[in-house]
Amino acid sequence: MNFIISGAGGFWGRNLLQILAHRADVEAVVALDRDLSRLREYAEQAKFSLYTNEDFLAADPDLADYTLINLAYARSSEFALIKSSCEWTFALLEKLQAQGCRQYLNISSQSVYDPQREFPARESDLPWVSDLYDLGKYYLENWIREFSEKHGALYLNLRPASLVGPDFPQRITSRLVSKALAEQEISVNLNGQIFSYMHVKDASRALIAAAELDRTDWNRVYNIGSDESYTIEDIAQCIQEICTKNHLPVKIKRVPAEANKLNSSLDASLFQSAGSWSVEYSLYDIVEEEFYEELRKRDQQLV
Repeated sequence: MNFIISGAGGFWGRNLLQILAHRADVEAVVALDRDLSRLREYAEQAKFSLYTNEDFLAADPDLADYTLINLAYARSSEFALIKSSCEWTFALLEKLQAQGCRQYLNISSQSVYDPQREFPARESDLPWVSDLYDLGKYYLENWIREFSEKHGALYLNLRPASLVGPDFPQRITSRLVSKALAEQEISVNLNGQIFSYMHVKDASRALIAAAELDRTDWNRVYNIGSDESYTIEDIAQCIQEICTKNHLPVKIKRVPAEANKLNSSLDASLFQSAGSWSVEYSLYDIVEEEFYEELRKRDQQLV
């Protein structure tokens, strides 16, 4: 397999490159990013070719046997950044089409679904965009579909669950683990919000599984994510269990709150069936990894 990874220097991109580096069936990887300093560990590896975005658009490689994995999209709701993300995608696919690439794997988001859904979102559910970030994601899904149909290319639009993993402190799991270790207490609002996270390693394996799908399973939308879903209280109880196992007392302070009906869970059974893929990391695995990672960071600070 040969890949072009757009946005390779981001959180998901770097984790994906780690897996591709050790796959014997991956012969060549073209890694694109605005800042190549984030990819320096791959500069001397034979299977990797590194380009800045601008340099790639000016290059002339033969990409006839490559699959694009498009991870480049601003984590923002600012109009200028969303516009820039879309314009980069336009330029990138025009370039790839001219260089012979005919397989495009685009990363969308579970956030294109109704955020107050009652059940895990299915691909047949109508979109319900809430802000510019979601609107841009859904717009690119449709633009890539139409571009692919026009040029006779294969495409996949993947809607992943929210990612977690080491060195990604934006998620509530990381914040609660950090708070538990620092204060021996976690305060949680009992608002009923439903979370469903996917470890970045599982997400990276899903991208490779998607690239390996039979041609008859392309040209469609797939959800990718875990079957697990949980409340913030469930996450806190998981943290408490792991802390107790490690002889660290943690108290959970439960605060009554009005229900917000937010739900980020996904039904990923369609992709699991097509790609013979499933997650390996449970909520417990995710929290335990973050727990030991936080301990490691604290030990380093004490040295």
